[in-house]
Amino acid sequence: METSDGVPLYYEIFGAAGDPILFIHPPLMGHVVFKHQRVLQTDYRVILYDLRGHGRSRGRGGKDALARHVDDLRELLDHLGLQSAHIVGYSAGGVIALDFALRYPERVRTLILSGGFPKVSTWLLRRLFHAGIWLMKAGKTDFLARLLAFTHKTNEKDEQELRAYGKKADAVAVDRLYQDCLHYDCTAELQRLEHIPCLVLYGTRDGYIHAHHKWFRGLANVRIVFIDKGTHQLPTRFHEPFNHAVHRFLSDFKASHLHEP
Repeated sequence: METSDGVPLYYEIFGAAGDPILFIHPPLMGHVVFKHQRVLQTDYRVILYDLRGHGRSRGRGGKDALARHVDDLRELLDHLGLQSAHIVGYSAGGVIALDFALRYPERVRTLILSGGFPKVSTWLLRRLFHAGIWLMKAGKTDFLARLLAFTHKTNEKDEQELRAYGKKADAVAVDRLYQDCLHYDCTAELQRLEHIPCLVLYGTRDGYIHAHHKWFRGLANVRIVFIDKGTHQLPTRFHEPFNHAVHRFLSDFKASHLHEP
């Protein structure tokens, strides 16, 4: 599809039936980080796409990169003829998901965050963001692609695919997304999401991320799940318990809405 500002966005759809579930990847990685979620097509219409400046999508966005990514998501739903969808954000992709839910709550059936955070509030996570920004400014896209592929791999084939796809990313686009996510803070607005069923997943060994769960505990409609011995890379290295948790959450959501008009 082509966005309103003329940028081609690449997407793939798996499964023709079931509720639509759309996945948002973190900086640099592209939609291939969700290859292990394609099996959900048995029950859902799985939508994977590349953010602008990532993978097979073009463009960079302006100074307000986050707002443009949110607009791209809205336009993608419009293009697909979807009034709403289940929105899944992984890591910093969750920042896009959160901002989208705050701006367009009527278009979010449920919100699912894997390693989610409403703001960067730990020293280590902040350092990781600064490292990503420095690598992009230094033109070291291949190094970051190699590092992320190694930490997310389940086998050698996965590592090769993730690295090759990560190298396609535009360094400026990745830098701008890192910058905006680093300075993002929606903690004061989270209560506005209480009417949206929300699932937040963390690995028990994801020390620099799961401390952020405190921001979500006060929401009335949230389910927080810790995957035993899981690290940050739940969609890849721990895809089976991750997929199970997502499916169970969505099944419970569907069951609770069966008798609604």
